[in-house]
Amino acid sequence: MKRISCNASLAIYASTHRFAVVRGFFVYGIVLFAAVLALLPSGLLAQSGGQPGQFMAYGAGARSLGMGGAFFAVADDASASYWNPAALTLLERKEFSAMQASLFADTTLNFFTYAHPTTSKGTWAVSLTQLKSVGFEKIEIRANPAGDEIIDIKTNGSFDNVEQAMAFSWGRDVSEKLSFGVMAKNITRSLDTSVDSFKSLDIAMLQKFSPTYRAAVGVQNVFSMASGDTDDKLPMTVKFGQALSLFKGSLVFGLDLIKPQGSDLNWRFGGEYWLMYWAALRFGVVGAPGLQEADFGLGIKYRNLGFDVAQGVHALGSTTRFSVTMRMGNSSKAKHSTEVREIVRQAMQYFKAGYFSRAVEKLRAAMDADPGNAEIRRMITRLQGAIDYVPNATGGEEVPTLTRRGIIAYVDGKDMRAAVNVLRHAFNKEPKNDRLLSLLNMVEKEGGVSEMTRKPEGPEIFTYIDQRTYDARQAIYDGKYDLAMTRAQDILDLEPNNETALEIMGSSFYLMDQKEKAKVIWERVLEINPDNRMVKDFLKQVR
Repeated sequence: MKRISCNASLAIYASTHRFAVVRGFFVYGIVLFAAVLALLPSGLLAQSGGQPGQFMAYGAGARSLGMGGAFFAVADDASASYWNPAALTLLERKEFSAMQASLFADTTLNFFTYAHPTTSKGTWAVSLTQLKSVGFEKIEIRANPAGDEIIDIKTNGSFDNVEQAMAFSWGRDVSEKLSFGVMAKNITRSLDTSVDSFKSLDIAMLQKFSPTYRAAVGVQNVFSMASGDTDDKLPMTVKFGQALSLFKGSLVFGLDLIKPQGSDLNWRFGGEYWLMYWAALRFGVVGAPGLQEADFGLGIKYRNLGFDVAQGVHALGSTTRFSVTMRMGNSSKAKHSTEVREIVRQAMQYFKAGYFSRAVEKLRAAMDADPGNAEIRRMITRLQGAIDYVPNATGGEEVPTLTRRGIIAYVDGKDMRAAVNVLRHAFNKEPKNDRLLSLLNMVEKEGGVSEMTRKPEGPEIFTYIDQRTYDARQAIYDGKYDLAMTRAQDILDLEPNNETALEIMGSSFYLMDQKEKAKVIWERVLEINPDNRMVKDFLKQVR
């Protein structure tokens, strides 16, 4: 078959459209995209022309191509291995996907990928993209040596043009909202007996601003190396994309901006609407900068299988793409959550036994496995602050037991007053423990306590309780009855049946002319000690 050779490689990229309600994010993305462009060489703004590896700009997957290829930030299926490796973190189950696209006569584009989420090491994927044109006729021409007249034309068989890329992609969450990905590619080209190859590296980031909006930025061919029969170089390409999801994911929009080195800015816009949970309609347009192609597509899901078809209409005619996707196994996120919970459980066992340093090590392992877990991060921060003063508190003695209880209450963070009181009680039992006092002061400060506990003043046998009792009595002598009650309450928080503290509190109420309250407090003293003659005399005065 005789025909003119045509290398069909259309430039398409992906991302997300924003409505007015998220216009601020759109502006942010454009600014970020422009900033990355500014870092590229000045030759970037040259007019477009033929570039090596352009078949990798066509797109992969009938679902994404039905959306015009506006998929850079949308990518939440196995084709993320092609579009955006950082988006691989959106996958929960193992997926295999295959696509075939008939471009022109005897020219096909095939794509195969397998994506494998792991519980703690991110998601990896392998893919093969191949553009193949067959049936080119070899012609041998013999001319007259004396002139330019053709003497003979002989056919010597046929040859093919094959371009393909093997790629390994990997993505992992950096935090709860941010993920990072890389893709290593080996691109080969063969035209008859001429063969060359390229090795290159792509990087990308995906930011999940909210459940409905995310944005992505990446650079393709940030590093590349050529070998074989070529002087070509892969163009460095900057991509920016946005995705907007509405109505619980039933309606999705994508907008992508792409700037290859040495070519004009390209853009893609598309949408997907799930009419029912098993059927979706798609549309998309491609511009560079004017409108170049219009796309529409249909998707159907049945159990673990997905079937997609997309039709593209452009100046050279129309193009049909078919894809099939298979999902396998259980949700990696559910398994991951189970493993993280097990690590946290082990950490809590160490924690409750007083091995705080070991607990922090386990919690850090859980943080490595789940970097977006804010609760684990909070526990590590608080526990690390505590073990700076008290690394461990093991054993069944009273002070270590109280210290454990206090640190557990502090790390839990739900009742800071309880944490302060228990640690005060521990310090009362061991008033010379400077590290315990430092821990107590840290917890008091975080709990908003206005007056920090200090070392007892006076005789060496003074304890925290002794100091508070002395301060409460002195406050009564000075006529500061509110302060006296505060000091008495500090004691009662640690020892609810402290007879002296109750006496002082009752006396404070009496001196403030609140005799009914004083009576209730003193009656409580007699319940504890019926032989307290002084309180009996006080009660006679209020009856």
